[in-house]
Amino acid sequence: MIAYHILKEIIGDQHLRFHNQEPGIPRRIDPEQYRSRNRIVVISGVRRSGKSTFLKQLALGFPSFLYLNADDDRLIGATTDDLGSLLLIWEELFPGVRTVFLDEIQNIPGWERVVRRMHDEGYKIFLTGSNAQMLSKELGTHLTGRYVRVELYPFGFDEYCAFHQFSWEKKGIHTTNESAAALRLFSQFIEEGGFPEFLKDPDPEILRRTFDDILFRDIIARYAIREVKAFRLLCRYLFTNMTREASFTSLASTVQMKSPVSLKNWIGYLEDSYLIGSLSPFEYSMKKQLSRNQKYYGIDTALRNAVAFRFSDDYGLLLENIVWLELCRRGYELYWLKGQSECDFIAIEQGKSRMVIQVCWHLSDENRKREYDGVIEACTMFPGSGGYILTLQQEEKPAQNIRVMPVWKWILEE
Repeated sequence: MIAYHILKEIIGDQHLRFHNQEPGIPRRIDPEQYRSRNRIVVISGVRRSGKSTFLKQLALGFPSFLYLNADDDRLIGATTDDLGSLLLIWEELFPGVRTVFLDEIQNIPGWERVVRRMHDEGYKIFLTGSNAQMLSKELGTHLTGRYVRVELYPFGFDEYCAFHQFSWEKKGIHTTNESAAALRLFSQFIEEGGFPEFLKDPDPEILRRTFDDILFRDIIARYAIREVKAFRLLCRYLFTNMTREASFTSLASTVQMKSPVSLKNWIGYLEDSYLIGSLSPFEYSMKKQLSRNQKYYGIDTALRNAVAFRFSDDYGLLLENIVWLELCRRGYELYWLKGQSECDFIAIEQGKSRMVIQVCWHLSDENRKREYDGVIEACTMFPGSGGYILTLQQEEKPAQNIRVMPVWKWILEE
């Protein structure tokens, strides 16, 4: 156990720091809709995506609150007994306060039992975590029906615009200069990504350190991975080749692993830490779907650029990855289509396809038929879906019920 006086010192330090923390850029998620919830609010997402700042934005709606950051190195080895001691310290320092913010709480084993007891005793609880699998397991075991989950990603382009104090009216007539300014900002966004800390201090070392923290602290140490070199090679390969399809067998061969099953587990760890996401091809048969190749995407384009190999022709890859991230932020269930043609995204909401999307850097005479064929085939399979071909800057009048428009405009207006 950690000494009582040390815990008290930690609580005092953290409370003062959190109280003085800047609220940052408002996120797309409105904090007000969660302040009145009776259920536990769980905010999950990759490290450094702004979860602590979003907690601060939530805290602004309460006259008083309690706060704990379990990622503090002074809390290494903390147990549920220490959490029990913290409850006593909180009552001593802040008597009667029943709103609590718990940051990176998954670092304390058994936290979910204490949180359940606190919830039963009338505490309003907001917590964050950086590992989807662990949170899901613990929440599902001990807190079923007691929580609502919010997934937070690095800044989307609209939030990036807010960071740079650039506004774009959704419904309005825009000048050429305004459109050119938006395109310039979006071109920066492709390179700079959406990690708030990096945007404030654009040092690539920040991104590399974040990447290593996730690999070593959240995955390698937690899951006792011994083949560290092969694991890092896999991560780098997936980031270098994101948006491209691959099989477990081919990936295992690339990193020289004998067992595709172990490699599948590694990819699961990367997904649980929010570093990557996978996309399955659409199949009516679940068995067929599971046997097909997956596509892999990265959590941030700047992070990818900092840790992977760069190629001169990879801008289309970055553009597609940005669209994938945007669709994830909007909460769609996603697939890709590989039939007679290919379509990059089928976005499904509440069991119905809402839109099908093809992404290309530039629509030309050489690729126009291929890009249109993919969207047309997907729209035929899913009647009623909106069809889009998203590019860097082209916009055309709708043809065959398919709209061609810039990715940045689709994000800001659609």
